[in-house]
Amino acid sequence: MKKILFILLTIFIFSPNLKAQETYDVKSYQDKGSAGWAYKTDDYAFVVEIPDCLIKWNAEEFKSGKRSLSARMKCDKPFKQQTAIHKAILTKLNEKWPLKSFKSIFWGQLCTKSDWSWCIPIAKASITSADYIDYWKHYPNSKITSINKLFVELANKSNSYKGLADLFIEFGVTIKLDSVEKVFEYRLKETPFYDQLKAEYPIQNPRVMFNVGMAYFAIQNP
Repeated sequence: MKKILFILLTIFIFSPNLKAQETYDVKSYQDKGSAGWAYKTDDYAFVVEIPDCLIKWNAEEFKSGKRSLSARMKCDKPFKQQTAIHKAILTKLNEKWPLKSFKSIFWGQLCTKSDWSWCIPIAKASITSADYIDYWKHYPNSKITSINKLFVELANKSNSYKGLADLFIEFGVTIKLDSVEKVFEYRLKETPFYDQLKAEYPIQNPRVMFNVGMAYFAIQNP
């Protein structure tokens, strides 16, 4: 019996696939300091704060009956390293209001200086997009006059925000980028992530779009 326990303990300690589950202290409170209370009946904040990282989700209920989510981060960690925190917050939020009862998510920028993983697929997709090439070469006489809709299309087709989408699937809902505001465009070699792409595009230097000032996701029940 002792030998069996020793073997099991050894496997647990030394197996690379068995890691201790991190736990986070999720604080929740009615957020009276948030804006828009003239239109809302409730607004709860769900917050995790650890060194160098603060993540806050607000669950808002409006007088119209609609519910929406908003996420705000002050965090230097790449999204992959934030995922467990978001999951802890959404788990507690889901206990109060099922995520399937919400219609939308306000996210802010898709990328930050610490993580360009969501923006790179969009930039690469824009390089080969005939509509985008026509836009930056011929604007204001291009086929399309606004690139917001095209940005949404390329972000969805490239599955750029897969990490966030996968997280919501765990709660039985799907999300899709619905609209954006203020699209960021640079020449490829001027982008903050060019070092990650220069081996693939050593000569080309087209304009690319890759980030936005504000992003809004629609929540859909499968």
